[in-house]
Amino acid sequence: MAVEDLGAVTAIESQNPAPWSGGQLAGELDQEGGWQFVAEASASGQVCGFVCGRSCVGEGELLKIAVGREHRRQGIAAQLVAHTLRYLAAQGVERCFLELRAANLPALALYERFGFRRVGLRKNYYASPLEDAILMEKIISALH
Repeated sequence: MAVEDLGAVTAIESQNPAPWSGGQLAGELDQEGGWQFVAEASASGQVCGFVCGRSCVGEGELLKIAVGREHRRQGIAAQLVAHTLRYLAAQGVERCFLELRAANLPALALYERFGFRRVGLRKNYYASPLEDAILMEKIISALH
């Protein structure tokens, strides 16, 4: 993700409940240990999804992943997760954490498909609407 991607990334993020602001997304570009990737539509080169997170001392946290409404159900989120896990493995990160809304069943299925497992629950963590957060973890295998 580059500064010039922020307009498209912010537009995608605005489609989600409790979206991060453009300023919050821009701030991720300067985070120590931060990583951000975008997916682009093959035909147009248009940014159609993104992921961002942070790594520190052998652990990573996937903070945000989103795909534009018109590009969903095409495997883009799976490509972003796969790329992220390859990147983290190459960086020597041993485990990755994330949290998601309990009602986000498509995301839960995606993460479970990649080997993330439930490790906790934060009751009433999210507002608007009030909802539990599921905490997940994946042990990352080193690249050979």
